[in-house]
Amino acid sequence: MGRAERHPAGSILDAARELVLADGLRTATVDRIVVASGAPKGSIYHRFGTLDDLLATMWLRAVRASQDRFLAALDGPGDAVTVGVAAALTLHDFAREEPDEAALLITVRRRDVERGIRDEDLARRLTTVNAPIERGVEDLATRLYGRADRQAVERTVLAVVDLPLGAIRRHLLARRPPPPELRDPLGRAVRAALQD
Repeated sequence: MGRAERHPAGSILDAARELVLADGLRTATVDRIVVASGAPKGSIYHRFGTLDDLLATMWLRAVRASQDRFLAALDGPGDAVTVGVAAALTLHDFAREEPDEAALLITVRRRDVERGIRDEDLARRLTTVNAPIERGVEDLATRLYGRADRQAVERTVLAVVDLPLGAIRRHLLARRPPPPELRDPLGRAVRAALQD
């Protein structure tokens, strides 16, 4: 049995996330991450190369965690409206179960972490991170409205992305998960938007 890592990458990313949420993206320096994580500076540079690569990795980890749930719901059972509601509710559920990761996605955008990346593979993954979601939403729009033109996709995004994000945003900005009682009315609102 191998030895457990003393300073796993996830712990370093968690420490960076907490600094970003507390004080903003550009205040998360390597020195502050060293203090917050307990990891030696050399270990941080060995794992991530640069501070910019570390911050981009932190953001990408949160995006992928949220997207995985959303995409799984799009592949779930039921008619198109039911699937759309289920996908939308994953955003609420993610914010309840992973409020810090969700808050990071509300406060930091891709363009904020794209600058200065040296790892070419990481840069490519950032550039293409939304492609599966875009395809999934286009497929859902086709199932809902028989087409994936701009109007159908916009309508689908409004219902399954914009509505849930609008509902959870203020809670996440206040650093608290959205209340559980928000889930049912949110589901009804998404269903109404998809059926209208």
